[in-house]
Amino acid sequence: MSTASNSTTGTTLRGLRLALRAYPAAYRAERSEEIIAVHADSTAGAGRLAAIRETVGVAAYGLRVRTGITASSTAGRLLATTAPLAAAMALGQQLTALVFLPDKWREATDNQSSALQHPGTAFVDWHSPLIAQTVTQVLWLLVVVALLFRRWTTVRALAALAGVAAIAQCFVQQREIWIAVPGFPPDYTLLIMSSGANVLWSLLVFAAPGDLLESTIARRPRAVVPPALVLVASLLLSNLGRLSALLDDNSLPVLPQPVLTSMGVCIPLALLSLASLRWGRLLPAATALAVLPPVLSLSLGLNAFFRWYDNELGDLGLLCQYLLTVTLIALVTAAAVRYLKPAPAAPAAPSRLGAA
Repeated sequence: MSTASNSTTGTTLRGLRLALRAYPAAYRAERSEEIIAVHADSTAGAGRLAAIRETVGVAAYGLRVRTGITASSTAGRLLATTAPLAAAMALGQQLTALVFLPDKWREATDNQSSALQHPGTAFVDWHSPLIAQTVTQVLWLLVVVALLFRRWTTVRALAALAGVAAIAQCFVQQREIWIAVPGFPPDYTLLIMSSGANVLWSLLVFAAPGDLLESTIARRPRAVVPPALVLVASLLLSNLGRLSALLDDNSLPVLPQPVLTSMGVCIPLALLSLASLRWGRLLPAATALAVLPPVLSLSLGLNAFFRWYDNELGDLGLLCQYLLTVTLIALVTAAAVRYLKPAPAAPAAPSRLGAA
């Protein structure tokens, strides 16, 4: 029994020392012994799974320290402010499709019946993509419900699942197209337009420090106002096409393409709003971060300037442009957060290392 215990302890210690590599060298040199002692106290008498969970928590917090996304940093406070706004923006984009799901399902069923009556014609069965899309929509709805009940761990877990579900949704749709049209090339534009924003929203919510959400999101009724306004704006944006068609049917001027689809205007404005951090105003910058994901997805997907089909990469080139643009904006945002406010002091070691 003693041998097994020593073996487990040795394995845990090796895993812990590996997890400590996630911390910056200076932080590790100063606090590694303290972290090891706290870890030993937290896992004393606990099972192997509990020890693994605490070790993963140590590594996760180390990544937060290395990237500066901690409860004591400007980046951490900004992400905690952004999280409810990003969830509201995501839900607004998904609610419209969820409401019209019965109509889409009936349409898919009618198309299937028509295809059965005309064998030999190419037919895409949209039932599976609709189910996959509904999973993403329901997950974002659950994220907002969990936010209302202040279940922050659940919020972050569901948001991560929503990002994964959005990517899976594209793969399911692509699979159905390949079944109907063998050899059809991958549609990277679809990946960007339908999954890009959801993945970025997921990352924004998941990256928010869990121990800061409770203190950052006020317990006052007026704290619901900014997310509610973002939700309404997102709903209007998702229905802009239908509103334009409605106005056009009545012989009224069609609404112009929303300014949100113009990278030349919206992205500079969003980045400029980061300057509000200098005066300690987190809400303008957080709102800009919540709005940026659909701006990027719509701009790259609809703006002809970014659709470089002449190159050999084809649609893959569009995906590379999207990833490059997201990376550049992330770097600019990180630089702004770092230099618009004085660098915070090194955060103290967490009392419970498993809380990331």
